[in-house]
Amino acid sequence: METFNVDGVILNTVNFGNANRVVTLYTKEFGKLEANAYNCRKARSPISGAIQMFNHICAEIKHGSHVDTIRDAEVLNFYPNLTADIDRLGYAAIFFEIVNKMTLPKVCEVGIYNLLINSLPAFNVKNPKIAALIAVAQFMEFTGFQLNFKSCVRCGREIEGNASLSLSEGGAICENCVNVVTGYSYTAELRQTFLTALNFNWQAENEITFSARQVYAAEKILFHYVENILGSELKALNFLRATAD
Repeated sequence: METFNVDGVILNTVNFGNANRVVTLYTKEFGKLEANAYNCRKARSPISGAIQMFNHICAEIKHGSHVDTIRDAEVLNFYPNLTADIDRLGYAAIFFEIVNKMTLPKVCEVGIYNLLINSLPAFNVKNPKIAALIAVAQFMEFTGFQLNFKSCVRCGREIEGNASLSLSEGGAICENCVNVVTGYSYTAELRQTFLTALNFNWQAENEITFSARQVYAAEKILFHYVENILGSELKALNFLRATAD
């Protein structure tokens, strides 16, 4: 059977049997892949430390007739704070769950791979709420499902000042086109929050500071929109809500 090497980030793992895992990777070479890692949960397994969610790894995969198998794996980067802090874990998991659910197997999108690689250090050391907001906003832009933040979805005019935001119509509605209360209040401040997130450069040294009010309003809209597209709730978001109660 063919053996090949990949550079990827672990999006998800599911335990099965006594010591095995099904591993979902987003790879640079092939996009999203799924492979079995047998005996990786045993303490003496040479790949036990590598097969952990959020790790950036180089893996040797053996192609099988039914399932692929991870034969070997080396950690390229890992982020210890993500598993040590409940908020960091939760917000990174929200982003990874969205990527996992909204990408197709074996469809290579280098932009998505780069977004995963570039955003992980921010989840590890910066404000995880802001990191998640930026990462999810930029991911939605890659998918083509992004809301229209700049112009009115009804008349096409550029939005100025305060407006409304409709998830069902796909974006902003200017005050001239709103005949009834529609969706969310869309202030100029909120619009600037979304546009700043979309234009953020992960590799730049500049910091972004959003007010708690800005982050709360923006993530409420964005996560609700994603759940509408998926037709289901985000498990990681429910986890965070449960831990906050």
